Amino acid sequence: MRIDELWTAMEAEAGYGGAWWLRLVRPDASCPLFAAMETSTRRRGILLRLPQSDIPSRRRWPRCQGLEPIALEIDGSAHFGVILKEERFADVFSALTEDLIRRVGTAATPPEQAQAFLGQLARWQKFLTASSDGLTEEAERGLWGELYVVRRHLLPLLGSSAITAWKGPQGAQQDFQFPTGALEVKTTLAKQPQVVRITSERQMDASLWSALFLCVIALDSREGEGDSLPAMVGAVRGMLQPDASAREAFEDGLLAAGYLDVHSRLYADRGYLVRSERFFQVGPEFPAIVENKLPRGVGSVNYGLAIEACEHFGISVEMVINTLKHESPA
Repeated sequence: MRIDELWTAMEAEAGYGGAWWLRLVRPDASCPLFAAMETSTRRRGILLRLPQSDIPSRRRWPRCQGLEPIALEIDGSAHFGVILKEERFADVFSALTEDLIRRVGTAATPPEQAQAFLGQLARWQKFLTASSDGLTEEAERGLWGELYVVRRHLLPLLGSSAITAWKGPQGAQQDFQFPTGALEVKTTLAKQPQVVRITSERQMDASLWSALFLCVIALDSREGEGDSLPAMVGAVRGMLQPDASAREAFEDGLLAAGYLDVHSRLYADRGYLVRSERFFQVGPEFPAIVENKLPRGVGSVNYGLAIEACEHFGISVEMVINTLKHESPA
């Protein structure tokens, strides 16, 4: 039974008073994680029963928009958890709680369970601050492009290392970072001449990598045609089905990127068709603004890169994959 179904059942059954109403989330699991409801207010929550000594110190509690971390005693046992303060976050809270159940449920000991709970709350804090209403169209398109490259090129030829290398959602300078090099993916809806946005002086700095590549994907956006973002997410999930570890890492990446299935309706009608995809190798002569050539006092650079100026640096996708899949020399 999903967590929102548990809460709905509890709302129908719980009486009024000052007590908490608890339901074990997974009766077959060793982790004492409970769907919770404060019967006097009908506020929903998720609580983890812990020894008092393992309850996290308040100074470690993250502040999450619309949510409230709590520690309390119920029937003589200490519990740590989080409750929903604002109903407008109800759908997001359900989705995030499913993610928490998945993470905390794999922790073996109370200290590990407490640490996993805190870790997920910290992720929620970032998510709720940045994207409680879903992704912007630009962020949606950027995520679509990254997943397109994963599905079409990286997973088939590099396997699960493609998911391990996916660093874009974490705010890294390049979307994919391998031991052998890095790959940045840019999408554009523009016709000719095409310009993509470079967001820092380190993003196209080839001196930081043994090999650095840029992939530019030109898209058409059409209602009811092409692949939507939820369809692309589903396709990658299907490819990862045999690999539990890669699936976990992928779900973490989606959350860090601001994607939740509960928001899929916002993206479902907008499909993308690939007009073209081109790969370029970034080197010393590549037209880029880089950190070690900036005047003193200049930083946080953001600039447009005209793709026609990069034609001389074109490279085949086969050469890109061949470079990325080989181990770095000793």
